[in-house]
Amino acid sequence: MRIYSVAFFGHRYVDNIIKVEDLLEEQIRKLIDENDYVDFLVGRNGDFDQ
Repeated sequence: MRIYSVAFFGHRYVDNIIKVEDLLEEQIRKLIDENDYVDFLVGRNGDFDQ
């Protein structure tokens, strides 16, 4: 079984959020398609994570 972990932690100002969202979605879909199991780790410390 191919297991892959992805971490989404931290925050920063992003100038072109739409472009970043599109690129991120593309990478997420690729990871899901290429691996048997993908574990997403997401931070939840403050309003910026909402």
